[in-house]
Amino acid sequence: MKWDFLNSNTVPRPPARGRAIAIMLSVGVASGLIASIPSPLPEIRLEDEGLLLNAEGIPLHAGIVFGLAVASMMWLWVTHDIAKCLLAFAVVLLGWLAAVNTANDVFQAVVGSELFGTVQGAKSRREVIGLLAGGLSGAAVGAGLTAFGSGIPSERIRKPENWIRIVIVGTLVGVLLYPATELNALVLLFVPWQALVAAAIAVGLTRA
Repeated sequence: MKWDFLNSNTVPRPPARGRAIAIMLSVGVASGLIASIPSPLPEIRLEDEGLLLNAEGIPLHAGIVFGLAVASMMWLWVTHDIAKCLLAFAVVLLGWLAAVNTANDVFQAVVGSELFGTVQGAKSRREVIGLLAGGLSGAAVGAGLTAFGSGIPSERIRKPENWIRIVIVGTLVGVLLYPATELNALVLLFVPWQALVAAAIAVGLTRA
């Protein structure tokens, strides 16, 4: 068995498109499942009214795990420049934190608005709209920064058609924040979001 991919002098390259997508889907599913496991990290409040990132709410390690997954695949398939891969990890993690805050801000703005007025059930409707709008906006921010981070080591990802695809895919999956919250099962959001965004990255890396 050859271990040439561990040699920093070896020029990395992604496998064929189908295999690359399958691998990235698997990596995304694995990182999504890990992200859904209760975290040993302490509770962190980013803002006075921000979401708590903890084992019972939104785990901070979800961003760390996905950032490491993306950075690792960049190192294996794109470049052995550790600095670029670490920077990609940092930006993806920042994207996760920004996504959480964006989703929370949008949700609170909708719930605190006068949408649907004061009729019976108005608050419940606002909460549904807030979760959907927050999920879409937060997912868009997270996907955008993930695309930006992936583009640091990969010139291919910087092409408009490739980073736009990542953003669109990530944004659409954001609607799953609603069922994930209602059922208290973040795995319903983390696994498909991370898997499909990772697959979109693979398409960009292997696109001619």
